[in-house]
Order: sequence, then C-alpha cells, then structure tokens
Amino acid sequence: MRRTLVLSDLHLGRVTTYAHAPEVIAPLVEGFDRVLLLGDIIDHWYTCHDQCRDLEERLRKVCIAGGCKEVLYFRGNHDAAVESGEEFALIDGILYLHGHAVYNRLAGAGHASERIKAMNQKHYGEHRIATRNGKPIWTIIDRFYGRIPMAMLSPFAWPWPVTRRIRALVSEIAPEGGVKGVVLGHSHRPGVRKMDHLTLFNLGGWLKNTRAYGFLRDGRDVKLVQIENRSRQLRWGKTLYEGEFDIPLLRVQGAGARGSKNRIHLGAP
Repeated sequence: MRRTLVLSDLHLGRVTTYAHAPEVIAPLVEGFDRVLLLGDIIDHWYTCHDQCRDLEERLRKVCIAGGCKEVLYFRGNHDAAVESGEEFALIDGILYLHGHAVYNRLAGAGHASERIKAMNQKHYGEHRIATRNGKPIWTIIDRFYGRIPMAMLSPFAWPWPVTRRIRALVSEIAPEGGVKGVVLGHSHRPGVRKMDHLTLFNLGGWLKNTRAYGFLRDGRDVKLVQIENRSRQLRWGKTLYEGEFDIPLLRVQGAGARGSKNRIHLGAP
C-alpha cells in the first residue's frame, strides 16, 4: 500500500494564510507515494486566472519533486472551478472529501457525486474566481477575520446536522459497509470524533485563526499530526491521533476522476 499524505485548506493566494507559497509544503510531501489535496488548496475567490495557473503549476512541481507518484486534487468551495478535481474518493476503507458537501444540503436527485458537482457549479464555480481579488474591503475583512479564533466563530467542532449527513453519505457511497474513517476539512476546526463504526478526522486549516493538521496513512497505520507552520522552519508537531485501521478492498472515486491511476489532478480552471 502506498504511503499517503492528506492536506486541506491551504488557501493559497489569500492574505490570511500561512501557506504563502506552494513551496512551503515541500518538506511535508517528501517521501509520500500519494498526496490527496482535499480542497480549498488555491483560493480562487482571491486570485485571478493567471495566478491560479501559476500556483497550480508550482504546486505540481513541488509534488513531483517530492517523489509523489499520485496526486489527487479535490474540489472545495473556494476552488470548485478546477475541472479535473474529485468530489470525493473512497480508498481502502477511508472516505476523503473536502467537507462542504456535508455542511450544506444537497438538492436534487441522482448520485452524490453529481449532486455535489451541481452544487459546486451553481454556488462556487467559475463565476466566483477573483470576486474578492484586489478589493480593499475584502482585504480588510479577511485580516479582521484572521484575528478571531475559529473556535469562537464555529463553537461546535462536529455539529449534529453534519455528522448526520456524513452518515447518510457513507451509507449512499458504500451501502454494504466497509468504511472505517472519514477525512475532511472545510470547517477549519481540527479534531477527531468517534461515531459508531466510523472515526472522523478534520484537518483544520492554514488560516491564521486556526491550526493545520496532516492525515498520514501507511498500510494499517493512520495518524493525525499537527503541522507547525507558524515558524520559518515548517515541521511536524504533536500527534493528535494514532491507530490502526483494517484495509477493506474498496476504491470508489468521485465524478471528477478521469485518466490513469498515476495522474496529477491539478488542472487550470
């Protein structure tokens, strides 16, 4: 099994992020065979098309230089315009998604991947690119927002409607069971929640009012580890969770999946 690293919510291009450039993650991706980028990696709301392309190309080079054989890019609400991204992926018993789909009600009928894709196109797609780029009012708002701890802005780390929608999504994607964990971001509230047969992991975020975590998997072993990104030397911090998962033979990917297994999904919007 490939050594897997999962990162989320870097918000590259935004004033209040500690991820000031794609190159900052180079020490993190080195040595991993697979990297999953769980959405809101490049903040399209604060960047124009040319900036997005530049950041995507630099991010691709960082991952390749680190030796990654497979990189999957997931669509979040701030980067929903990425054409080749995933809506979700179920890989070896763990469901990965950005998380905005379970923080919203998915309208319409059809498969979950299609409903998420429709929501992205309607609310978060191409029309949101650069809507806040270069606008002084949004720069002021963003700086003010970055000073308020996320625990105050969002006091409930795992709201009941969210856990209920996670259960429903897991049941829809894998009706025969076998899902052991769910890894997501979006809320910027890092943490772990045990729920029946599921373990939920939230990766937090890189904005200055929260903490960022990485999810690491090597065979049966899984970890949720803090990323010390507030100093010049980026490094791994304390381990919030460490355990073992069984490895069911399950692999289901979202509507964005296309091409061969060894692909890098960092398409320009």
